[in-house]
Amino acid sequence: MKITKTHFEKMQAAISVLDTDTNRKAYAAMSLSLKRYQWDLVRQAGLLSFVCDELYKYADDTHIQTCLNRIVPSL
Repeated sequence: MKITKTHFEKMQAAISVLDTDTNRKAYAAMSLSLKRYQWDLVRQAGLLSFVCDELYKYADDTHIQTCLNRIVPSL
């Protein structure tokens, strides 16, 4: 994974508090994808500017998606 440990931990801390059973059930009920759920969590956690300003300096979407796959398990 290309994302640094520090950046991974920042994302994990911000996202994990939002990854609740209630949110998971709502997305599953709407038949939305895991990827949609993960990126909505990024937005809800206020990490979009972090992604744009920090992560895109050295990583692309595939690297960020790998990171999200490790933080947010399947629905």
